[in-house]
Amino acid sequence: MMGKFTGRPFLLIITIAIYVAFGLVTSVIGVIIDKFQIQYNVSLNIAALLPFGFYLSYGLFSVPFGVQMDRIGAKAVLISGMILMCMGCFFLYMSNNYIMVIAMIFLTGIGVTAIQTAGNPFIRDLDTPSKYTANLTIIIGVGALGYAFSPLLVPFIQSKGLPWSQVYLIFGIISLVLLLLLLAAKIPKVRLLDEEKINVAAIGTLIREPVIITYTLAIFFYVGAEVGTSSYIVVFMDKVHNFGNNISLWDKGSFMYLAFPSASALVVGLFWLLQALGRLFTGQLMKIFKPRSIFIFHSAGTCIALIIAIISPAKVALIAFVLTGYFTCASFTSIFSAAIQSFDKYHGAISGILCTAIVGGAVIGYLVGVIGSSSGMRSAMIVNLIAFLYVFAISVWGKGKLNVT
Repeated sequence: MMGKFTGRPFLLIITIAIYVAFGLVTSVIGVIIDKFQIQYNVSLNIAALLPFGFYLSYGLFSVPFGVQMDRIGAKAVLISGMILMCMGCFFLYMSNNYIMVIAMIFLTGIGVTAIQTAGNPFIRDLDTPSKYTANLTIIIGVGALGYAFSPLLVPFIQSKGLPWSQVYLIFGIISLVLLLLLLAAKIPKVRLLDEEKINVAAIGTLIREPVIITYTLAIFFYVGAEVGTSSYIVVFMDKVHNFGNNISLWDKGSFMYLAFPSASALVVGLFWLLQALGRLFTGQLMKIFKPRSIFIFHSAGTCIALIIAIISPAKVALIAFVLTGYFTCASFTSIFSAAIQSFDKYHGAISGILCTAIVGGAVIGYLVGVIGSSSGMRSAMIVNLIAFLYVFAISVWGKGKLNVT
């Protein structure tokens, strides 16, 4: 009987839940910045350290965790990441000063970095090789529900009279349950393929390659703009349009109001949901049309949608932010694929370099907060637009091999 709960299908289910869990802790930052700012009476400059701390972990730990996988195995790195994410959530819930909150956001980010670094090889070894691509697609697709649902959870909890930090108690409990299930399960030894291993010696050579430089910058700017947009939608709507986080699109007392008490938080959720659905959609489109064409169309759409969001009245801006989320769907995977496919070897090292560039979410996310504090949120959103324009330029003129036949 016990075998039914320790087999590989059971581990696949746990892994899906883990991906949902780290999606929850990632996207919630977009709806707690203004609440954190009010509760601790800090400036937007200080509040901007929340996304900065979370995404800084990618820049500092992506390569080290990749190297550790070769030494102690993907299984150990995955479990370590779950422990760190669990600790970060519980300690944040118990925190009573803003410095501790920022530190725990950083700790949670380290855990998520470890999970994502170890996730792909872990998933591959949980089933037959022929099912790997299908399993990975399903896990990433279902896991994206965490990104979409998390922003809706905070206003719902607050509508019940509970503090926003209560959401981290929920995340901590979820993480702890998943960690215990993972530890109790019989986990197979995870093998790293040669292309998944990080050749540290090759990194010095690779970072001088023009394709690696331009596409690493593209990841830096793309993730930075994605974070700088999604994390500040709520703040933008409040500061520019006086459209507070407590404003709903539905009448008070109605079912829709009870389900979605905050319109701006709903938009953050839809930003991530449409991005996830868009990835599934464009994945199929790329079987019909050239991937570069899909990349160009969507990266252009991202810039146009964001421009509309910046200059339009409130309700149009809400819709435009949602569309911005959809149009981002092709960028990360296209940039990543184009860089990897441009080289016949050292894929592990290239992946490590590209993942390190996710630190752009920390740098640009913080920059948006600083400019928003001093010059207003419209000026701050222009930073994201400039970053997305670089991604558009790469989609048109980049030399990476995206259309591989």
